[in-house]
Amino acid sequence: MNNNELEQRIAALEAENRSLKQSLSQREAYIRRTFGRFLTDDVLDEILESKENLKIGGFRKTVTMMFTDLRDSTKLSEELSPTDFINLLNNYLEKMIFIINCWQGNILSFVGDAIVVVFGAPKDNPDSARDAVACAVAMQNRMGKVNEWARSQGLPDLAMGIGIHTGEAVLGNIGSKLRTKYDMIGRNVNLASRIEGYCKGGQILISSETLEAAGDQVILNPAGELLVRPKGISEDIPLHDVIGFGTNLLR
Repeated sequence: MNNNELEQRIAALEAENRSLKQSLSQREAYIRRTFGRFLTDDVLDEILESKENLKIGGFRKTVTMMFTDLRDSTKLSEELSPTDFINLLNNYLEKMIFIINCWQGNILSFVGDAIVVVFGAPKDNPDSARDAVACAVAMQNRMGKVNEWARSQGLPDLAMGIGIHTGEAVLGNIGSKLRTKYDMIGRNVNLASRIEGYCKGGQILISSETLEAAGDQVILNPAGELLVRPKGISEDIPLHDVIGFGTNLLR
């Protein structure tokens, strides 16, 4: 290979390298635009830094799981016009997503008006239970602003229930090469969902596992403990009614 051929080959490789870098940069920008609404910057960085995080597969990990749901939303969807209901729902979700991101929660899915969140995955967080409870209190307190806006638009108030549980779950990328979703499954995930189902509007209920892991800043309603037997559980378990965290009390 003479010098001219060598220079042409080097130039071609450099051009190919620039094109590849541009393609990767565009792909990363797309991922950040798509998932940045749901995941924190730290989690996005971790996912993008490792190809392993994009593969189909999972792992077992102890995390804190949060399920939220609006009360009587089906009735509202039937009573309001589609435009009013979607505007009401989007205003609510916008404010809740902001708070969840502030507390390092990672939104796995929206199921109608319900939000499924995990704390402590994919990035480790030894304070996942603490952050989840503090986040839940902040979310309930922000409902005042949600309903203030709703009333200004002539729309009804909303009420949300939040259930939280800490335990082991299987987390990972589920699906195929064509369509993949980062999700969590397992008995503890089902339990977290059922805990939320016991909530009244404006209430936060947590399991004993979450209470123990969250630390002494959790403030409970001393008369609010429930003994329940969720589906799939062979004995009664206590649920604890949270009314504040640290100096932040439910309003």
